[in-house]
Amino acid sequence: MIVLLVSTLSWHTFIPEHFSFRSYYSLFVENSFYRPLLNSAIVAIVTVMLGFVVNGLAGFAFAKFKFRGGNILFTIYLFSFMIPFEMIAVPLYKTVGSLGMLETRSALILPMVANGMIVFLYRQFFQDIPDSLIESAVIDGAGTLRIFFQLLVPLSKPVIISASLMMFIQQWDAFLWPLVAATNKSLKVIQVAISEFNGEFTIQWGTIFAATTVAIAIPVAILLPLQKYYIQGISSSGLKE
Repeated sequence: MIVLLVSTLSWHTFIPEHFSFRSYYSLFVENSFYRPLLNSAIVAIVTVMLGFVVNGLAGFAFAKFKFRGGNILFTIYLFSFMIPFEMIAVPLYKTVGSLGMLETRSALILPMVANGMIVFLYRQFFQDIPDSLIESAVIDGAGTLRIFFQLLVPLSKPVIISASLMMFIQQWDAFLWPLVAATNKSLKVIQVAISEFNGEFTIQWGTIFAATTVAIAIPVAILLPLQKYYIQGISSSGLKE
């Protein structure tokens, strides 16, 4: 005999009768959730900073420099972000292990710095900048790096914000790679920490919900004030051609 228990939908489903911060106390005091939170923040912020330099310069090169094999190389970049991460996880693990970077923050950061999608966004944006502007800077004696940082970067606020937000959220939500590349408790990131509240015999639902709320609230708090620039950067670079 199968018995179906159907609960009545009411406003209590969404608004609790009794408010309690017990789960948050358990999360931060008893489970030291601030450590994974800090680890995720460090990994995401450093990845964004390095990614801006690496992907921005790559996008600049593809947009404004003509060199043999450039189109082929850019096509490879385009295909790279279409490949599911699960397909490259094992080769990447072996490569990082051979470099002696496993169980370090470098293992979480460096493989995620170069991003084909971000290079695509920068390249599309930089293509709209007139060549005459860059040629004028070259005549004035400016080098490549000076042109990029002093001329292009001030003009690229929307795409920089869009690309940075995409990289931040990607690292903030990362689970599979941190799970296999950094098993040390001191390097545990937020998504891995949340998964550990689901035990073999017990599930700490209150703590899971509290941790999930915190994990969602932080990127939302960053995204909301910058959503205008995010939309502008995507619409002005990612939807061309």
